[in-house]
Amino acid sequence: MGSLISAPLSAAGTCLGGCFGSCVATGCCKLAASGSVSSAKAARFVLIWLQVFTTALAFLLSATAEQWLPWTCEKLDVVGMGSVGVCSCRADSNLQCWKEQMILRSEAAGTAVFLALMFMSISGCAEGAARSYSIAKFMAIVLLIFISLFLPNPVLSGFGTVATAASAVFLVAQAVLLIDFGYTWNELWYANAEEARRREVGPKGYRMWTSAIILASAALFLGSIIISVYLLTVFQDGGERAFNIVAMLMSFVLLLVSITGWCEHGALLTSCVVMAYTVWLMCEAFSVAPQQPLQLPSWAGLTLCSLSLLSTAAGAGGWGEAQASSSSSSGGPSSGAPRSERADSPLAAAAAESGQAGAAAEEAEAALTSSEAWRFAASCGIHASAAIYVASSLAPRSGHATFGLRVTAVFLSLGLYGWSLVAPKVLKGRRFN
Repeated sequence: MGSLISAPLSAAGTCLGGCFGSCVATGCCKLAASGSVSSAKAARFVLIWLQVFTTALAFLLSATAEQWLPWTCEKLDVVGMGSVGVCSCRADSNLQCWKEQMILRSEAAGTAVFLALMFMSISGCAEGAARSYSIAKFMAIVLLIFISLFLPNPVLSGFGTVATAASAVFLVAQAVLLIDFGYTWNELWYANAEEARRREVGPKGYRMWTSAIILASAALFLGSIIISVYLLTVFQDGGERAFNIVAMLMSFVLLLVSITGWCEHGALLTSCVVMAYTVWLMCEAFSVAPQQPLQLPSWAGLTLCSLSLLSTAAGAGGWGEAQASSSSSSGGPSSGAPRSERADSPLAAAAAESGQAGAAAEEAEAALTSSEAWRFAASCGIHASAAIYVASSLAPRSGHATFGLRVTAVFLSLGLYGWSLVAPKVLKGRRFN
């Protein structure tokens, strides 16, 4: 009698389970195929949200790891998999193992997705990588995190060691963005001063803006000196002190060069921004010092990182020029025949009446240009290095090699700023805006 009842129920359960599973699989496939954007700027902001999603998962999973991972590993003991992957943290007396491993696995997944998008972009698949399957990119991060749970801890620990060293690449890239920010800030405030002098009879408005430039520069300069002196008192090793003094002297020399009449493109405010960032890079280097590393708040580096990535996505530093130039060079009054000839052309009139001109313009705008494809690939590379930097900030590792690479990043950043000052004199045939 029991078999007569249980057999239909078992069959019904199997049927319903199969139907439910197939529905879920179909729904996931349709969800992964959804989500598309129509502009290069929107594609860059999708990368921003991917970065935010990855970092949020790193924080969430690391904060709750001790609550659900040990229980999950105990259940895996039933099938003999209780020590596989991240479950080996149970044999580690250090409670930070769970948190650190989840941070590394989350950021490793994000890095893999960004690198995959970059390689797709440079391999001829930029249109799909940039503008299609937006939801699938988020799902890929979750899937890779799940797969990484079964990877041995030494693999992810190795990623953490490499990430702490390779994060110097992002710090140099961030220097380029901050140098551009310094130039833009100075140009904006000086343009406001000139505008105030043209509009007003007296020099009050002009003096107000120039005083603001001087005060901001003085605040950055004094703050940099104070922090540098503090680092000299904390890190008293001869090599560490020499690194501090040489970096500050180089930034001070560049400041002096930038305010001379010989350097036409230099500016006091920009040089003070670079000096402040140099001090921050020194703090980043000392945070991975071999002996008694400096304890930096992770939120400070993450805030600066997020602002840099947002400025890139918004088009700062020339990241949005390709789209603007392509739109201005195609379909504008200055392209092709003169305005009068185009207006009198019967073909142009017929196309305008039938709406074909608008459709052609929309199709041209939808296509991803070669320049936009390379810019998207570069953005993916920057986000991959940013994910590596986030991993190094949340789970840092000290060492001589890591410290040496961070020191190299300081001098490379100063070299880039120095080149921006002398390039107009060396490359006289080029135009620098």
